Amino acid sequence: MSSVPEKDWKRLSGLKENLLNSACETIFRRIEQISSTRKGREHEAYLELWKEIKKEDDAIAEMFNDLKRSNAVFKMAALKHYGVLTDEQLAQFSQETQEQVARLCEYRR
Repeated sequence: MSSVPEKDWKRLSGLKENLLNSACETIFRRIEQISSTRKGREHEAYLELWKEIKKEDDAIAEMFNDLKRSNAVFKMAALKHYGVLTDEQLAQFSQETQEQVARLCEYRR
């Protein structure tokens, strides 16, 4: 599997900030949900928050750390797997890239 076409790389680079913000907003909503139900179970909620942040930090790293053209299709597959990259956003990429991402996503199941 080679790097994505230049056009796709530029598109992904342009979407990166919005995708990262979207992923983080989802995490904040989950944290708020845990925090809002902590009454009487503060320690349990704290442990739940810690686990959630660790899990989500690993996911953020998988999706965004060391993002470069040569690994873009793997990062896009991770973004799709975690629900950050929508079908509409994926449709903006070349057919070749869409097919590579679909194959990787199918493999992850």
